Amino acid sequence: MNQSYTIFISLCVLVFSFIGGLILFEKSTPEQQQWIINLLDARVLLIEQPTLLETIFPHLMIAVVFFLFYQHRYLRKLILIVCAFKITFYGFCSSYLLQTQESTYPYVFWWFPFQLVYCLLLLALANRINLFTLAFYAIVIIIEYVLIPFILYNN
Repeated sequence: MNQSYTIFISLCVLVFSFIGGLILFEKSTPEQQQWIINLLDARVLLIEQPTLLETIFPHLMIAVVFFLFYQHRYLRKLILIVCAFKITFYGFCSSYLLQTQESTYPYVFWWFPFQLVYCLLLLALANRINLFTLAFYAIVIIIEYVLIPFILYNN
């Protein structure tokens, strides 16, 4: 019962946070949209290929906050809020990419699948940190860094 309850809560966080990001995008001005995206993950706005630091920094920023909360007994309950924040940004940038790109390749082959995997892994890590999930997270970041030039800049 506890495992199914955790999965249900995680899926609710995923769905409601993603929809919240879509609503937040609709309510914000274009200047606010670009400021938020530039602050949290500037790769969405880049025209040229991102560097390794630009690929790793957004994940590292969330991971540092995530693990700092995980170290403290009382702040551990707030990890789900960090996950919800990341998923809200995922929905926000999804709207931005679909509205501003003339091609759907960046969204379909880069943003949607990789960010969905990141969000699901963060939700899994929120319940219990283990070496397998951490290793999988690192492998997905490396695959994303290798695939971004082929997906985004060779169309």
